[in-house]
Amino acid sequence: MAFLDNSGDIILDAVLTDAGRQRMARGEFKIVKYALSDEEINYKLFNSTHPSGSAFSDLQIMQTPILEAFTNNTSLMKTKLISINRNNLLYMPIFRSNTKRDHSKPVASTDSFRIFADQNTSDHFASAVFTSTHGYHHGVVTPTNNELRRMISIDQGLETSGNPPITSDIPDDLIETAYLVRMDHRLLRLYGADVEGKLLGAKANSFVDDDAIATYYVSSTDESVIGSRDSYRSDLNATSITADALATIKSFEMFDGPLGPRLNIAPKTSIQVQQSSALFDELGSNGPTDITIGDVTLEDSDHKIIDTLVNVVGVTTGYSIDIPVRIIKKN
Repeated sequence: MAFLDNSGDIILDAVLTDAGRQRMARGEFKIVKYALSDEEINYKLFNSTHPSGSAFSDLQIMQTPILEAFTNNTSLMKTKLISINRNNLLYMPIFRSNTKRDHSKPVASTDSFRIFADQNTSDHFASAVFTSTHGYHHGVVTPTNNELRRMISIDQGLETSGNPPITSDIPDDLIETAYLVRMDHRLLRLYGADVEGKLLGAKANSFVDDDAIATYYVSSTDESVIGSRDSYRSDLNATSITADALATIKSFEMFDGPLGPRLNIAPKTSIQVQQSSALFDELGSNGPTDITIGDVTLEDSDHKIIDTLVNVVGVTTGYSIDIPVRIIKKN
């Protein structure tokens, strides 16, 4: 790993992934598409009051060193550049993890989620009194108690501070019609969830790359994608809406502006994680602190953890969000 000098010369540094090298060895390598990203650029460095004039405003940006190319696709190219053929855009939609709905709240104050690795770990907390702020998921079992169902909800919306308001629509060409969900295939599998956190079944991944990252393609026709005018949001489509109804909707939304779809997912642990501690020995660590849920405690010395990420990318806008996940396994 190294930085490339970016003092003015135009540098093209390209490497092939393992899959690319395999195809080249078979004589099948052909570039048919490419993507651009500005992941490493900090636009706050633009200095509109540069003492040498406007020609130097972007000098610091242009001279920012960049990382040399490497093949781990999960480290770069998270926010791809797109082209929109109109110039009247004031806002671009973004993603946020929904922290307001009871079924999708993360662990309080951390914005991360906890997943019990196996039945043994879930059983340890069987008598615990869970609340919506705990953010703990059962990685194996599917709770029949509606209050214990948990999911991760990714909302799309415009942050407009109410102008235009939440009752307006996102332009059609900015609404997400599909998502790419990426996660470590050694650790997790993807399940969908409905609006109340009920599992909809396992998703089939599109492929698993050489870094063991599985990519799932979820389209807007999937039941786990809740449209901005569906379910309890349907009042927004009314010709008139009461102040109380609008306040109720806002209390569950992450944006005070036009809303896009919501993606509900419920990661479950892999067989390797459920039946063995090998990955925890290789990738994880001992529990840093005791875990207390209600009146039940799992001591730090009695469990191991693995920290990982679930990455969600919008196919339409290219916007990306990483969701921190901690897998917990009782010794």
